[in-house]
Amino acid sequence: MKSVLRVLPLSLAMFSLTACEPAKAPPAAMLPVAQIDGIDISEPRLRLPPGGRDVTAAYLTLTNNQDVPRKLVGAESPDAARIELHAHLTGADGVKQMRQVNEVVIPAKGTAVLAPGGLHLMVFGIKPDVKPGDQIKITLTFDNARRVSFPTPVVENPSQSVEGDKAHGGHQH
Repeated sequence: MKSVLRVLPLSLAMFSLTACEPAKAPPAAMLPVAQIDGIDISEPRLRLPPGGRDVTAAYLTLTNNQDVPRKLVGAESPDAARIELHAHLTGADGVKQMRQVNEVVIPAKGTAVLAPGGLHLMVFGIKPDVKPGDQIKITLTFDNARRVSFPTPVVENPSQSVEGDKAHGGHQH
């Protein structure tokens, strides 16, 4: 019994010290770069087009903090001729193909991830002088006609094609 009484104050002291530690911030990659109407935009990145091409893809995460679904309906950039919403869809023959879509649904209290091999922003006519480390401005438009702009870092295009990119044919993003 005496040993329990000796250990108890030490245990309580250690517990109280750990309870006083400051809360850890989420990783910087997960912090939103922009917010609008309960939607957080995080982890934006634009893959550098390979070999002097002017077509590439941009990826990001959209988190909907609302109780109703929302839709991403458009995107644009002053650094590109146009941006389209794209998805990899499986055709009747079972082969995945990239197709333009009219919208990206962000579920209520959910997330839509735009990533290689899935949903993404297809960027056409990107300025030829972009290089890794640069940032381009992307503006998203949502179903309520609200728009939000944010900086998007340009990242090196991997030397090995991502599995999902094989369905892009000549697009190479």
